[in-house]
Amino acid sequence: MCAGIEYAGVRLYFKDTPTLPILRRDGGVDWVQWGVPYGRDMPGLWAGACARRESLLAGKWHRLQPRPVKIPCSAYMERDPHKQAVWFPVPARHAIQGALVRVDPEMLSVARSDHRAIVYVVTEPAEGEVALIHDRMPRLISLDD
Repeated sequence: MCAGIEYAGVRLYFKDTPTLPILRRDGGVDWVQWGVPYGRDMPGLWAGACARRESLLAGKWHRLQPRPVKIPCSAYMERDPHKQAVWFPVPARHAIQGALVRVDPEMLSVARSDHRAIVYVVTEPAEGEVALIHDRMPRLISLDD
């Protein structure tokens, strides 16, 4: 699970940070709620920071109509088996893929939230150095696509 990202020199952690940056088509950035914190009830949404790519492709998220977005960052963090933070650089001209979900206005009152959208980090099986410490990693995508 991606537990943190670095954006504009600032480290943002899922457990502490309620929002992530997402790129707009015009090149600007919007800040969107990052996942659903564990223990916080938002009916119809999954708790956590991430969405498995395999689940998205299999249609398990279909009812939420997720939209792919790009999460700009220079690094991301995974925790090793001893819960220590390990940071991995994101290659130049790349971003993390996110799954943006629009929140039903009725959910907002139940959840006591004012966020109209939630972004989940899309993950896939870990490769390379990441696989040495964790079984999942964020899906990295080109900013040029």
